[in-house]
Amino acid sequence: MKKVWIVLLGIVLLVAWLPAQEENVVGKQAPDFVLKDLDGKNFRLSENLEKGPVVMNFWATWCVPCIEEMKKVKKLYKEFSDDGVQFLAISVDDPKTVGRVKSFVKSHRYPFKVLLDTNNEVIRMFQGNVPPFTVVIGKNGKIVYTHVGYRRGDEKKLKEVIQNLIGE
Repeated sequence: MKKVWIVLLGIVLLVAWLPAQEENVVGKQAPDFVLKDLDGKNFRLSENLEKGPVVMNFWATWCVPCIEEMKKVKKLYKEFSDDGVQFLAISVDDPKTVGRVKSFVKSHRYPFKVLLDTNNEVIRMFQGNVPPFTVVIGKNGKIVYTHVGYRRGDEKKLKEVIQNLIGE
């Protein structure tokens, strides 16, 4: 019984801590990074910021909420990619599961750039811990929005954030 209470306490503390972590990076300059895409080419964030706002969605093939969220991100991509918004799907699959990413992306017909963060270095740079984790960066390189997890309807806030960035 004591173990159950310890586990429950741990969950409560984690849930209380996660939203607080979201706020820590908003308004700060986004850290630069280089990750490989599915073709093995390097993608450097700083070289792409001038093209427009960047929506980064950290996900994994084994993450059920991530897969649900990616359907919504795909719709947002179709709606906003012509407005200069860049969408990055950053897989945090580890070395054991990263081999599934390319076929997974192909089978789901994801149209956005997919990057690989197999050691979770980049997600941690943005103070994320677990997928799904979304970060939006303005053209000026400042982080304007972060969100941990996914529940149906979360995409409405993301859409609002993107619309505000386009309007600037």
